[in-house]
Amino acid sequence: MVDKPYWSPARPIVPGTKRDVTNLRHTNFTPSFETEQPQMGLILSWHYGRQWLEEREVHQKSVQKKTKKSTKFIPPDFTRWLEKRKPLHPHKWRTSS
Repeated sequence: MVDKPYWSPARPIVPGTKRDVTNLRHTNFTPSFETEQPQMGLILSWHYGRQWLEEREVHQKSVQKKTKKSTKFIPPDFTRWLEKRKPLHPHKWRTSS
């Protein structure tokens, strides 16, 4: 008999592999200010933080558009729902005489 593990830990996606390219959710986000020299005044005023949040939001929306599948909306059919819940054999109530 072959010993097969029932569970094994997930392997991290290593950058530079083909699997990393195909998985859009694992694309690296690099803000535009990382390419320039940081300025102390902008660091203290949280300018870089605000800029990072704005750029990250744009990046997340673009990735979400690529990965999100269109969902099929099925409108509710209340008449069919009510018909399904009708009793097949209505109870015949005893009449007291």
